[in-house]
Amino acid sequence: MQKILNYITRGEGLGIKIIMLASFIVALIFSLYLRIAGADLVPLANDVINQMLPLKIENGVVVSPVNTVRIAHIETADAAFPLPLVLNTNIDALDTANAEPGIYLTRTAIYAVNDHEVRMYPYEGDFEAVPADYSDGILSALSLTAVITFFIGLLVVFVTYFVAALFYSICAQILGLILSKKNNFDSRMRLSVVCFMTVYVFYFILSFIGISSTNLAFFLTTIALQAYIIYKLPSAETAEAIETIETVETAMAKPKEEVVVKESKTEVKAPKKKAPAKKKTAAKKETSAKRGAVEKKEPTQKKKTTGKKAAPKKKAAVTKAEK
Repeated sequence: MQKILNYITRGEGLGIKIIMLASFIVALIFSLYLRIAGADLVPLANDVINQMLPLKIENGVVVSPVNTVRIAHIETADAAFPLPLVLNTNIDALDTANAEPGIYLTRTAIYAVNDHEVRMYPYEGDFEAVPADYSDGILSALSLTAVITFFIGLLVVFVTYFVAALFYSICAQILGLILSKKNNFDSRMRLSVVCFMTVYVFYFILSFIGISSTNLAFFLTTIALQAYIIYKLPSAETAEAIETIETVETAMAKPKEEVVVKESKTEVKAPKKKAPAKKKTAAKKETSAKRGAVEKKEPTQKKKTTGKKAAPKKKAAVTKAEK
């Protein structure tokens, strides 16, 4: 329960991901059901098609059968049920003013009639078909229909759920005023999505055990769940205070981590910087010592040389005396 409350108060978005996921599941289930259940009706569909055949069209006009009226039907062990599929080659154009909803084939066109509009599709070119087994073609058309139904159903269901969430968000705003719990639009949308989807799944499960629900029961259940969750939610001021405290705590925790990282980096890099300095100082000491030694040696050499020069003078003094 606490996770749901946290999602509603501190979550992100309008609950679009939940709506998209629910729409995907519903559209997928419906399309799979259409494909699987429709496969059982393939023999009946093949029989209905053969009831309209043979059919031959030349230059956009039915040439066979001529002056014929056929009404498709489904035969059972007890009776035959007519279908809204009629072939009438006695007429070129259909009187749509008095036509009931259905599909009509005339000598020149196909008419699709419903309560709101009439669409006409004229024949083109040449076409011929005879009674045969069209099961493979019917299955291919059924699979394509299931795929198209999935994408159309995904869009329709998503729009329906989103509009329902908007409606219940308005109800949540009214309930918030009654319970003195004000929340922003995003929070109300997340609340509405959670409550709407929960009640939807609840009644969907009940339908499997034979318990049906009305729109009024669905509405009242959703409103009751919204009121309960709104009562449990913190007020807008409390939620902002909690968020501010968490923000401050995270902001205070970040500099400490950065300092520790910097200190660790300096400890690793310090030996690399000091090592070359020591080598340079040692080299400087060695060179200075060598220079000192050289300077010390140079005076001794000068003394020796001065001694050698003094010796000849003494010898010269002795020779003078001998003379």
